Amino acid sequence: MASPGHPPQPNERRAIACPTSSGWNPYLNLLYGSLAREGVPFEPAARLTARWLLGARQRVRWLHVHWPQSLYRFSRGPRALRGVFSWLKLGVFAARLAFARALGYRLVWTIHQVLPHEGASRLDLAAAHLLGRRADVLVAHDQETVARAAEIVGSRHVAVVPHGSYVGVYRPGEGRAAARVGLGIDDERVALSFGELRGYKDMDVLVDAFAQVQAGGLLLVAGYPKDKRLAAELGEAAERDSRIRFLPRFVPDERVSDFFAVADVAVVPRGDGGTSGSLILALSFGVPVVAADTATYRELLGDGEAGWLFEPGDPASLASALDAAFSAPEEELRRRAEVAAAQAASLDWDESARRLAALLRGRVYLGG
Repeated sequence: MASPGHPPQPNERRAIACPTSSGWNPYLNLLYGSLAREGVPFEPAARLTARWLLGARQRVRWLHVHWPQSLYRFSRGPRALRGVFSWLKLGVFAARLAFARALGYRLVWTIHQVLPHEGASRLDLAAAHLLGRRADVLVAHDQETVARAAEIVGSRHVAVVPHGSYVGVYRPGEGRAAARVGLGIDDERVALSFGELRGYKDMDVLVDAFAQVQAGGLLLVAGYPKDKRLAAELGEAAERDSRIRFLPRFVPDERVSDFFAVADVAVVPRGDGGTSGSLILALSFGVPVVAADTATYRELLGDGEAGWLFEPGDPASLASALDAAFSAPEEELRRRAEVAAAQAASLDWDESARRLAALLRGRVYLGG
């Protein structure tokens, strides 16, 4: 075992692997690319099976869990049996974690949210307690999530490692003028709500708020409709109000820039706090944001200078913030856009990786 301040030995198992099977995204690529530059290589195709754990133990030191639901929820077969099979799957997951620790692996849990945004159950709570107890390193992106972890699962030692930005991740699109023509938008101010359509994002608050907006402007809602009921409600709202443009579809990477090019402001209606990838994406394109006045969002927006804040869950307050954004002079919009870009530039993946690598090495080299 190396001592503090000493570099790892050549045979030290220092790779990190991600067994979360809920899909891949730019966040993970950016994180692991930056970690590799810090001397923590990434091991692809991790599987929490006995065979994989035995075969990878000479290469991999850390198992890194992000969104754990796919590791313990059973989603196939008759719906009536899924609950029983999920509890069995959670038991298998717990056994595999115990086996991994016996082989010398260490567990890292990045707590994007302590419990699932929708439909949290006793199963999810049990899984959160399991991860909270078994993890050697617990990480969150903001203090609000740290507080929730302490309250819900009693995790007292959660470190904050900020979420990096998406600056430069998506290639430039056609430009504002061409993108507006393509979407049938003239010279109106546009508020963009971008991302997967899911119930926890308070889209109902946004629809109620937009009905109260007095200033001229369009609401453009674009993203994959994961919640079909919500998608139907948004479709009905767009039929009632010609100022709402609703595009319920997956947006490929090469088109993401176009949507933010047409936007004068982004709107993130969710009021539950925590870190929002959609908010950080908007900042990364230098687009000011209308967001709920929570501690995390206020900080991300530079105390509100990179956008406008509203009271969480309050349609009237959100309508007032949208009115302010639609009515703002061009000079104010430019100033807030510049602050948005500066806020994004401060969210550096390499700095986040340095913090996480220090946590990993502290656990390993101090005998955690």
